[in-house]
Amino acid sequence: MKILAKMKYAIVAVVVLTACDFGDTNLNPTSVSGEQVTLPLILPKAEIQSAYNIAATGGRIAGIWMQYFEGVEAQQNAITNYNSDEADVNNTWEFQLYVGAMRDNINIIEKATEEGNESPYYAGIGRILLAHNLSFATQLWGDIPYSEAFQGSDNLNPVFDTQQEVFAAIQGLLDQAIANLQEPAAGVIPGADDLIFGGDIDSWIATARSLKARNFVILSKRNGTSAYTDALAQINAGVLTDADDGQPDFDFGTATADANPVALFETDRAATLQLDPTFADVILNGDPRSAVYFDNSGALNAFAGTTLFWGRNQSPLPLISYSEVKFIEAEALLMTGDIAGAEVALNEAIKSNMHQVGVDSSSAAVSTYLGTNASLAGLATTNARQDRVISEKYKALYVQGMVEIWSDYRRTGFPGFISPEPGAAESILPRRLVYPQQENLTNAENVAAATARQGGATLVDDMWAFE
Repeated sequence: MKILAKMKYAIVAVVVLTACDFGDTNLNPTSVSGEQVTLPLILPKAEIQSAYNIAATGGRIAGIWMQYFEGVEAQQNAITNYNSDEADVNNTWEFQLYVGAMRDNINIIEKATEEGNESPYYAGIGRILLAHNLSFATQLWGDIPYSEAFQGSDNLNPVFDTQQEVFAAIQGLLDQAIANLQEPAAGVIPGADDLIFGGDIDSWIATARSLKARNFVILSKRNGTSAYTDALAQINAGVLTDADDGQPDFDFGTATADANPVALFETDRAATLQLDPTFADVILNGDPRSAVYFDNSGALNAFAGTTLFWGRNQSPLPLISYSEVKFIEAEALLMTGDIAGAEVALNEAIKSNMHQVGVDSSSAAVSTYLGTNASLAGLATTNARQDRVISEKYKALYVQGMVEIWSDYRRTGFPGFISPEPGAAESILPRRLVYPQQENLTNAENVAAATARQGGATLVDDMWAFE
């Protein structure tokens, strides 16, 4: 859909911007009630917040720790040095997730499954978006509330589900979503109010399978080869097929009030964050994407600006990109013994990302880059090949998948070029976010129980998925 059409529905969806602890600019913390509005009014807000979350506070902290960004002063500098505390993530937990995107998607599901008023396509989309946000949340915190959450005044102190239970729920939601979307059309049918696909149900099914593949691979440290075979089964069933109209992009607007969270952060907190010099000057050295990723003509490695793909107000954010799916396929094929197939998928992953960010993927520069960086057969070990796949995925998922790359590092130890920040408060790269201050105050007993069950919940305590 065109940006203007998307933003028209964004206005209808009551998007209000407000400041937050991390210098973030956020969406309206007053969630739309399922009893007060129709499905076509709830869905746009749920989609906007779901996309916004990807590169807002939680994503940006992951990006700092994975050395895409470096804090120059104040709070960003503290986070760079692993001094993030429970106040940093209050808004992420509450307004962006539990009262924001997840609450809206629960409303969609409940309203779309009311007896006599069933709207299976909305139920399917709502379940996909809910699964996406649950995955985002559990990758940040491990054990989180789900089965007893979203009950309002009936239960103000929900227990925390184990991370294992949360990942099972995510896969269950995506399976239900696919089933909903394969039902005959009934009830209210999404159209222009679907700001991502305009009501294209086949694209939503492909998105659900792509997210299933992502979440299977996140658990590769737990499930070994079966994580990869399960991911490949989803890929073979039909996932995203191109980086243009086929992936679930949300296009932000050109005005500051409608901006992508990366560009908006620089507007709100100018010159407090830069692209990490290691990423900018070493990792991207000779990379055809460097010119559209950052600008080092000034005092800082600038990450926002009208010539930078991810730093423009209108830069899109996908729930999952086609290139990420191809990187997942490359790793899964590699780890199940198909080196040749993995190399084919890796080449396509890199080329599609080049195309995605505006680099001519048929250019001589890209061919040269692929010849150097997309070969697997010449590497001596599986570890070296996996490191190459994830290192290239790291370059491609800048901004659009920083939490997923953090999970890749926590489950594999790759990219191998990432090492703890020198002189930081901890000697290892953080393994999780701490639970937010507000949850510690209002749901202390259940936070304490979850913390004890996980063996701790400090920045350096591992979560179940990555133990």
